[in-house]
Amino acid sequence: MSYPITYDLVPPSEIFHRISRLQQALAASSLSGTMILDGVNMFYYTGTIQNGILFVPAEGEPALFIRRSLERAEKETPLKTLVRLKGFGTLPGWLQTHGYPTVRLGLNEATLPVSIFKRISEIFPQSAFEDMSLTLSMIRSVKSDYEVGLIREAGKRHQVLYDHIPGMIREGMTEWELGSAIHGDMLKLGYTGMARLATFNSELFAGVISFGESGNYPTASLGPGGLVGLSPAFPFLGGARRLKEGDTIFVDTGFAYEGYFTDKTRIFALRRPRQAAVDAHKICLDIQEAVRSRLKPGGVPSEIFEEVYQSEVIERKFEENFMGFGDNQVPFLGHGIGLVIDEFPAIARKIDVPLKKNMVLAVEPKKGLKDMGLVGVENTFLVTEQGGEKLTPGSDEITVIS
Repeated sequence: MSYPITYDLVPPSEIFHRISRLQQALAASSLSGTMILDGVNMFYYTGTIQNGILFVPAEGEPALFIRRSLERAEKETPLKTLVRLKGFGTLPGWLQTHGYPTVRLGLNEATLPVSIFKRISEIFPQSAFEDMSLTLSMIRSVKSDYEVGLIREAGKRHQVLYDHIPGMIREGMTEWELGSAIHGDMLKLGYTGMARLATFNSELFAGVISFGESGNYPTASLGPGGLVGLSPAFPFLGGARRLKEGDTIFVDTGFAYEGYFTDKTRIFALRRPRQAAVDAHKICLDIQEAVRSRLKPGGVPSEIFEEVYQSEVIERKFEENFMGFGDNQVPFLGHGIGLVIDEFPAIARKIDVPLKKNMVLAVEPKKGLKDMGLVGVENTFLVTEQGGEKLTPGSDEITVIS
């Protein structure tokens, strides 16, 4: 049957440029090639997500081995060597027959299940394996102009979403009700629906919606925002707490367009917010600007963290419950973002790889306040010679709902 494709494909020039960068990294590491099984990297290097294995040699043409769907892959990827995969055991023979060396192979150990690694080790008994996870993350961290264009579009749609939020808010509604309304609007605006995360065993559904002190609730999330959720089995989006006058409303969402994310947090308040919340929010905006101004090529994330933390947090005596309330505190000021929300690099201690032009980072200074919840901001920035360019437009101030 013939099916119409109603979505855009990744340009072939993008795919081949990405593969070239990966092959340069493989050659520099003296690796014969790498096998990619996770969906995010498979999409990045092929333009399609399949149940299969992508083999990228240090030299020569990649081969995409597919359990299913070969038919869909033929429509979506510009790669020419597509092979129907009947089982892992057939892989070594095919590679050997077609002249692909397998002496030293890279694997993304951050995403590879142990059971699959054991099987690969069995069928390649003469091969040595090395972890490629950091290299893959570093390659993806520098965006092409094509990728930046998609992130810009995500940011524009993200702004439209937040412009709609004041009209969704009403006294007495639950966090879940507001979160559901926001999520529904996201989908109408073309949100691609899955909040992808890189960190093992991490999940996110749409975002974090917290009213008042719910923003301080203990959470296993990697971010500073607390929330209750519907149950221990689903500690996501929002809970049953109802909105009352004077509450701060914490809204933190990612928005994906064609798979590429922006990350954004804004604070709303039902009528007049407390002065302590207003004051703390202002300091968070100052911290954001201090980081933004340093997002230039050559800037070192660990140095940015230390400089800003010392001058804007410690010297202003802002450490208590900064970047999360109590045990919710997290040790960073921002994180990379792209095909997943938590990409490399982070603005944190020990991250010493210099920033490069066209890296994209979300900066999120936030403060937990007793009995009031979280205030603060998050925006997505492009690294430029002039400092971070804001890709999530709109006011950063607290929006008061009368």
